[in-house]
Formats: sequence, C-alpha cells, structure tokens
Amino acid sequence: MTMAKRWLIALFLVAPALVFAWPSASSAQQPKLDIKVFFGGSVTNYVSLLETGREQEIFGGWQVGFGARVRRRKAFVEILFSFNRWALALQEADASGNVLSLEAQVNSFELPLIMGYIPYKNPLFKLFLYAGYVNHFNTRIIATVGANAALGIEETTVRLKPKDVDFAIYQAIGRLGVNFDVAMFNFDFNYSISLNSATKTSYRTSYQQLQVNLAYLF
Repeated sequence: MTMAKRWLIALFLVAPALVFAWPSASSAQQPKLDIKVFFGGSVTNYVSLLETGREQEIFGGWQVGFGARVRRRKAFVEILFSFNRWALALQEADASGNVLSLEAQVNSFELPLIMGYIPYKNPLFKLFLYAGYVNHFNTRIIATVGANAALGIEETTVRLKPKDVDFAIYQAIGRLGVNFDVAMFNFDFNYSISLNSATKTSYRTSYQQLQVNLAYLF
C-alpha cells in the first residue's frame, strides 16, 4: 500500500473524531444517529489494460446492506456494511492448457468509511454530499464454464476462490456520491473507482461502478 493510500485511510479515521469531539454550544447541536438498511443495483465498467490495447465490458449487479449514520451540524459520517454481487467474464486455462470461457458471479462485501456535508435540511428533506474510502473484499466466484464440443467439455458450474483465477481478495476503492432523505426514506447515487488492480495478472485491471440504492431509516 502506498503512502498516499495510508494518508487517505488516516484522514477518514481521524477527521470524524475531530468533528464530533468539538464542543457544542447547545443541545440542538448534539450528534444524531440514523440506522440505515438499504438495497440497490449497480452497473460496473470492467477495464483490462492489455498489451494489445484497452478492453472494457459492462456488467450488472446488486447490493444489500446496513449501517449507521451520525450527523452533527452540517457534517456527517457513515459506516456501512454491504453484500455485493456483480457479474464478470473470464478466460482461464485448464490442466491440459485449453483456454476456457467463464461467465462468473463475484460475491464480495464492502466496508465503506464515508464523510460528507449537509448543504440543506428541513424536517422532511435533507441533502447529503460525500466522499468515501471503500474496503472491498472478494470472497467467492461462481463461474459457469461454457460448453466446447471440440474439446468434449460440457457446460458446468464451479465455485472458485479468488486466488484460483488470480483475482484480488482485497481492493481499495474511492467513492463520491450524493443522497437525500425524504421522511424515513433515503435515496443514494454514487460513483466508485478502484485504486488498485482487480487481478494479480501482469496487466492492470480496474473498474468503475455506478450504484443506486434505496434505504429505510430507523
């Protein structure tokens, strides 16, 4: 991990403590806690920077999760946990050296650390702008191996660990987003970009992702 990434993580750990530890002049400025349960969909642009050029594919996915949001004055922080599933196309060589095409579903979970600003709020509507550092962990790949009559291979489904296909277990992700509360509902739109390669191959692979989430606030 580079020094810049270490400083980024430190910022997201220290800054919320400073904001919420600052003395308050009135009880109205005491921190307010919201519990959030959410689900949503995503679109992922997966990019491979090969020697032959840049290749990209677009895949759909979904996520579900929960977490806590703490507000004070115009600032807020969120710590969320989510389970994510997104699609991926791979090519992998078998024990005989045959190159097989795989259509895979990637299971992962995320722990975003989010800080933001509240430019406008009233009793029924609140607007939130934020940036975050996302800890992303790939846990399982469920792959369908395409049939190949010439090689005598039938279509099969296999469960793989990330290391079985040189996929990264941990990814660092940067995120920008906007969300708003309407009564007890929260609508979230965010953009994420990977900060390190998604695979352990010799060429760099990365992705950009758009998420839309709907949450219920407690």
